[in-house]
Amino acid sequence: MQTACRISPLLDTPGDELELPYAPAPWVLKQCARTGIVFLANPPAYEALSEDFAYELTFKKESAARKQAEPVRYAFSTALKRLRGRVLKRNKTLHLLRGLIEASESGSINVLDIGCGWGELLENLLHSLPARVAGRCIPHGIEISRKLAGLSDAKLRRLRGRCIHASAQDGIREFNDRYFDVIVMASYLEHEANPLPVLEGCRDRLKSDGSILIKVPNFACLNRKLRGAKWCGFRWPDHVNYFTPVTLQAMLEKAGLEIVRMTVLDRNPLSDNMYAVARRR
Repeated sequence: MQTACRISPLLDTPGDELELPYAPAPWVLKQCARTGIVFLANPPAYEALSEDFAYELTFKKESAARKQAEPVRYAFSTALKRLRGRVLKRNKTLHLLRGLIEASESGSINVLDIGCGWGELLENLLHSLPARVAGRCIPHGIEISRKLAGLSDAKLRRLRGRCIHASAQDGIREFNDRYFDVIVMASYLEHEANPLPVLEGCRDRLKSDGSILIKVPNFACLNRKLRGAKWCGFRWPDHVNYFTPVTLQAMLEKAGLEIVRMTVLDRNPLSDNMYAVARRR
């Protein structure tokens, strides 16, 4: 099931668009001529993302395809990721998230992970925080995959939190305004066919000094320009938005948010990913 005739997520009405040559049929990738944002024009409907195109299925399928197409490169990339995670202990998302949590002065620190998957990020966060901070932190998740939402909910309930099985647009409505100290969108916003209303909902549910932490693939990176259709940031059909630093900032500003952190290293053109921290404008 596909969503027909999706327009640029930065426009309210249709505008001029350029079709890009990267997507395999039947998927159609376009770039908005006015804003420059790149988006999938016919993404799967939300119902399909819950089951048929759930993350755990598409990730497994995509990994198998990349391994078959480029076995040497795939093996090197996998080994490098393991080195960063296990040996070098490098997890920039967790590092940035810990900094935001530890800086909070709230008595009860409410944190939300949108697209929380297995709940691994929040579980690692709680286990890595100092006891005096972890005891104040309440983890919440929203996950559209039915299977992953169940796994995440079991983890988070042991940590005094919960995970809601829903689209982000529906799930965010279940929380009160000005509720969250930190909202995490790590490898999520590229999956969301309706990013603007989700960001607006998150804005309303942030405390006055709350923050949104974002990690997305960087469409402006050098590797994408060199690799073309083989770029690791392309995932069909569950990546439906492809941001650059400019279009990510435009999306956040349109949602009533402002970027308070996006350093040169956060938007490094040599990296496939970029990071930003935003707050209510």
